[in-house]
Amino acid sequence: MTSTLGPSRPNTQKNQPAGGRRPLYNRSKESLPVFFSRIALPLLLVLLIGIFSAARPETFATVDNLKTVLNLQSVLTIVAVGLLLPLIVGELDLSVAANLGLGLILATGLTSQQGLPAVPAIIISILACTGVGVINGLLVSKVGINSFIVTIGMSTILAGLIGAYTLGNVFYENIPAELTGLGQGNIVGVPIPVIVAAAVSLIMWYLLSQTPAGRFLYAIGGSRDAARLSGIAVPRLTIGAFAGAGALAGIAGVVQAGILGSGSPTVGPPMLLPAYAAVFLGATAFSPGLFNVWGTVVAVITLQVGTTGLALLGAPFWIEPLFTGTALIAAVAATRFLRGRAN
Repeated sequence: MTSTLGPSRPNTQKNQPAGGRRPLYNRSKESLPVFFSRIALPLLLVLLIGIFSAARPETFATVDNLKTVLNLQSVLTIVAVGLLLPLIVGELDLSVAANLGLGLILATGLTSQQGLPAVPAIIISILACTGVGVINGLLVSKVGINSFIVTIGMSTILAGLIGAYTLGNVFYENIPAELTGLGQGNIVGVPIPVIVAAAVSLIMWYLLSQTPAGRFLYAIGGSRDAARLSGIAVPRLTIGAFAGAGALAGIAGVVQAGILGSGSPTVGPPMLLPAYAAVFLGATAFSPGLFNVWGTVVAVITLQVGTTGLALLGAPFWIEPLFTGTALIAAVAATRFLRGRAN
């Protein structure tokens, strides 16, 4: 079952190279408006940085604030980049945020409550989240249940399991230094969460743009039937896409556990809307109408710069969800417009 909520997946019917991925525009013939659409999001980011730096130079335009912005959004970047995988194959995963919460709770609970060392607890947490993704993929690709139903149901199940494990309590005692160091440490002045997010983004960019597997994923999103007739293992790659999203949600949960130094059952679900806003907004940049890694990364930073700058200007607390929701609606509208221009 393919999703109709996202931007256009590549057309596999004609003038399409093997693997199903082609640019939505012929760059050699693109007009100035089309070229502008490719760089509009990065330009918006530069504009926001300039405005807020001029308005609050003593607080916004500082190295410490830059580190704060990047560190705050490192977890969301990992989740959003992982979310690309099911979206590229034309499916929805509404359980990634709850899966992040599962990874966080297991990483903190297994260490503080069960006394496991940090490394085994981290591995178990990531494997458990990967397993959730595999179950999602099996139900979607093998059983044939709509991905919206599967993943929203899985999100509810995870909320129940987390509640049963924590009984509503926050795990904050006996959190090992190895775990908090992962979230609060730095290497040559760069926060470790930022390094992890950058590494995840680079790996995902390479996978999606430089390997046959990435081309096959885009081909499945373009036309599942055509991909199947071409000999692509559609069910297996669909399962792999959900598993990858689950694994990255688990990594994000572990990093978030390290940043907070505690495990709260309420962490996770609030990240779902910002993650979707980032991937859809990112699909308007660089390769308009196509889910892509660098567009997503720039979108995450743009959203955080916007909310941080507005907060420094004294905007009320409700501005952040208003800003994020507006960005999501505008991004979906823009990608649908770009789809029409591409066709």
